[in-house]
Amino acid sequence: MRCRSASPSPIVLAIGSVIIDAMVAGKNGSPRLGTDAAAYQMLKFGAITSVVMLILGILAAGSEFRHRTIVPVLLATPHRARVFAVKVAVIAGLGAVFSAVTFGLGLGTVVATLSARGIGHLPPGVGRLYLGTVVSSACFGMIGVALGALTRNTIGAVVAAIAWTLFVEQVILAAIVPGIEKWLPTGAAIGLTNAPGPGPGHSLPAAVAGVVLAGYGIVMLLAASRTTIRRDVV
Repeated sequence: MRCRSASPSPIVLAIGSVIIDAMVAGKNGSPRLGTDAAAYQMLKFGAITSVVMLILGILAAGSEFRHRTIVPVLLATPHRARVFAVKVAVIAGLGAVFSAVTFGLGLGTVVATLSARGIGHLPPGVGRLYLGTVVSSACFGMIGVALGALTRNTIGAVVAAIAWTLFVEQVILAAIVPGIEKWLPTGAAIGLTNAPGPGPGHSLPAAVAGVVLAGYGIVMLLAASRTTIRRDVV
C-alpha cells in the first residue's frame, strides 16, 4: 500500500488560523480574547484534519486500483480481507496521529498567544475537543478508504465527498429535512469537534456523535470490504 505522508500545510494553516483569530478577536462581533468562546473558536481544527484524512483515505484506497498497484500486492498476499484491514488500520492510525499533532501544535499556539497577553485561562472543554478531533479524523480516514475502495475513481470520489460534506448535508438536506443533518457524517463530526455552548440541541452530544460517526465508518467499510474481496483486479 502506498500512502503519502500528510502535508504540513494543514498544520501551518491551523497555527495561522489561531494567530488570525487572535488578531480579530473582539472585532466585528467576534468573541473577546480571553473568553471561553474565543478560545474555542481558535481551537476549531477538526474540520481541517477530518477533510484532509477523508481525501487521504480515498487516495490511499482508490489510487491502488487506478494505477493497478493492487495487483502485485494481492499476488504477494492473496488474503484480500487482511490487506484491506491493514490499510484501514494504517489510515485510521495516521488520522489519529496527524490530528493529535495538529491540535497539539495549535493548542500550544493558543497558550502562547494568550500568555503573551497575560491570559492564563483555558476553557474546560479543551480536552473533549482534542479527543473529538482525533476521533473525527480517524473516522473520516476510514470513510475515505471505504469510498476509495467502492468507487475506484479517486477524482470523482474526492469531488463527491467534499460536495456531500460541505454542501449537500449542511445546505440541501438541512433545508429539506431540518434536524436530520446532525445525524449524518458531517453533522456527527460537528458534534465531536464543536465546543459546548448555547443551543446544544443543534448538534449531537459528543458521545452520541462519536458512536454515530463510527457507525457510518463501520457500515461503509463492511460494504467496501465485501466489494474488494469479490471484484476482479486483473
